[in-house]
Amino acid sequence: MPEISTAFTRVHWAAWAVLPIAASALYRKKGGFYYKTAASLVCMALIALYGVLASLTLPLFGKTHLINWTVARLYYHIAGYFTGISVTIEGKEHLKTGRPSVYVCNHQSSMDVLFMASVFPKATSVVAKKSIKYYPFLGWYMTLSKAIFLDRKNRDSAIKEAKQAAEDIHKKKISVWLFPEGTRGHPHELNLLPFKKGAFYMAVQAHVPVVPIVVSNYNHLYDSKAKRFLSGNVKIKVLPPVDTTNIQEDSASIDTLTNEVREQMLATLKEISEIPPPGPGTSETKKSQ
Repeated sequence: MPEISTAFTRVHWAAWAVLPIAASALYRKKGGFYYKTAASLVCMALIALYGVLASLTLPLFGKTHLINWTVARLYYHIAGYFTGISVTIEGKEHLKTGRPSVYVCNHQSSMDVLFMASVFPKATSVVAKKSIKYYPFLGWYMTLSKAIFLDRKNRDSAIKEAKQAAEDIHKKKISVWLFPEGTRGHPHELNLLPFKKGAFYMAVQAHVPVVPIVVSNYNHLYDSKAKRFLSGNVKIKVLPPVDTTNIQEDSASIDTLTNEVREQMLATLKEISEIPPPGPGTSETKKSQ
């Protein structure tokens, strides 16, 4: 026994640090829901910590526009590796508009952060709900990186923040990323929730294009209620920018723009998605019981 104990103490500390990482790498495609969920959360915490450091240091070198982009890419590559998730992107050229833009994307689950990270453009800020501001690590990073927090419960505050975002787009030459559904949709359906108009008001007020981004339905890979988390590939399609130069700021014009973009995105969602399995409580599920 003393010999075994001595042998363990002789193992370099670096080996003990590398061992969990090596084990996770070997297990990444075989791990189940709890393993992959834990892996993605650990990766998010570590990358958020990097984001705090990046937010403090990159501006010193004139690289503020790279803060969110480097955080996104690191998170996609690291979390994607340890969960066995990858993406195929179509229309990536539409991300390079040559000017600030408002990027809008459909919202299915918490996993959207990973897919968002795979296509997140440089010089882009995130619009998020105010409650995220108080999350450890993630909230600290987003606050330091000048994310735009909207208080959905306070309409006047949300409108004020949206107008400020439009001014920043114009003056600071930055883009913004939003989920116009406002909350997670129905992953068991090839559908989108009604869009909130804030993103489209921002684009029209700032005179910048709207760039729709559609993530295919991935319920066959991830479903938190069914405790399903599989490895696989998800399709993402970036649609051509929608010009807003000649659109008026009145409610009717914004409604028209909002509905047109939603219809484009819904058609694309149906085009690139696999048919999702029936969800709990649907007619297909009831028939099979």
